[in-house]
Amino acid sequence: MSDNQFNPLESLAFLTNRVGRLLSSDIRRRAGDDVEGLYSTHIGVLVDLWKQDGLRQQDLVTSVVKDKGTIARALDNLEKNGIVVRLADARDRRNKRIYLTPKGKTLKDTMLPHALASVNEVLEGISEEEVAICKKVLRRMYKRLSHSRQEHL
Repeated sequence: MSDNQFNPLESLAFLTNRVGRLLSSDIRRRAGDDVEGLYSTHIGVLVDLWKQDGLRQQDLVTSVVKDKGTIARALDNLEKNGIVVRLADARDRRNKRIYLTPKGKTLKDTMLPHALASVNEVLEGISEEEVAICKKVLRRMYKRLSHSRQEHL
């Protein structure tokens, strides 16, 4: 593809980024005051902790695909709002483990219905087959990119 034919607004990177941001924004709008002050990085951290509580900060840096400073600021904010706590790792006191507070655990039940409603609405009129293909391709891309990222860390 020549440079004069390339339209960044039609690129996969642009479209996936914008769809992710718009979905995150829509979920926050639907959840209203219950998630006031939570943004996409916070939500990424929470999703990982809902899957596995007690992760290290470095685990979140890798998984959420943000730099150390961004994750540290997100954790500061979440801790300030009583959503997570950082506790010393029993095996290696240099590391901190991140744990959800009861408030952080409750947020899952608050946000999940809004997330499902948002996704269901945006997928209206798109066949299950198309969604399956899209997910398959995105998983392959994610795997390739995260593998490449690990090699460069």
